[in-house]
Amino acid sequence: MAETLVTIGFLSALAMLISPLFDKGKWLASITASSCALCFVLLPFDSIQQSGGSSLVIISCMCALIQYQINNGVARKYLNGLGGCITLLILLAMYPEEGIIDTVNDYSTLSNLQEILKSVIIGLLLAQLLTNSLSFDNRISIFMIVTIIALQLGAGIFDGDVLSVVISVAILIGFMPFFETKINKKIGTGQGRSVALGVSTLMGIILIFSLTYVSISGVERIGDGDGAIAVSLWLTSGVTLFGLFGMLLPLLGFDNHPRPEAWGWRIGIVISPMLITIQSDLASHVLLGVALALLVSISSPLVLEKKSTKAV
Repeated sequence: MAETLVTIGFLSALAMLISPLFDKGKWLASITASSCALCFVLLPFDSIQQSGGSSLVIISCMCALIQYQINNGVARKYLNGLGGCITLLILLAMYPEEGIIDTVNDYSTLSNLQEILKSVIIGLLLAQLLTNSLSFDNRISIFMIVTIIALQLGAGIFDGDVLSVVISVAILIGFMPFFETKINKKIGTGQGRSVALGVSTLMGIILIFSLTYVSISGVERIGDGDGAIAVSLWLTSGVTLFGLFGMLLPLLGFDNHPRPEAWGWRIGIVISPMLITIQSDLASHVLLGVALALLVSISSPLVLEKKSTKAV
């Protein structure tokens, strides 16, 4: 029964991912949340100590909050798309193919409750970061920063695994509007927007490759020779490909940003580390380059666009 519920959750998450292409799908997040929650309830209590059990709680809480936000009128297509993507990646990476198995270890009730609390907080944090990327809230953002710091100090969530990459990407998505808002207030309808887009994109690619190479060179199994160059090129190519696909998002209706193609590029590169985790455990090495490429893309209109009319 549990495996059937996980399959239903996986399929509903897939439907969430593709729902931006259609006008239906308002309640998909609730189906994902309820199926994963019910699956966890049917499992032994100490399954929370395994990655599979933890993933079910994270997804349940994240999708429940996403459904709440959608019911309140927050952008359905955006939340469903990103929420479905994150859900699929977490299930693929954390839920074992053979399902949850009994372990010989004994865990105390307190230890299990602590793990449940951590998973609940992570799930709610992921959903709130996605919501924050649509409507940035300073007070909630400060609270989320405190929560992230507490999770790192108490649970070491940034350990390089898939979940840490997902959380890092969600943080970049959630706080990107803070910088966009600051810059958008200072730019108008400047000339040379295509040039600014092309130059900032090229600069971003160079930054991603350079910083990825520096980071990859420290991996013992790869070294700092031709292997590091090859891996860095492969990772940079993946990020660039997703960024270019992101530039097509305005064609799907995501065009309410001052410079929609540049925004699409940023969304594409920022979610790329999550997608790369499907094929490689080295995705975390591109995060710093992606973060700096985002800043370059956001600030480039101020420097590269000519004769811009300053917004009043």
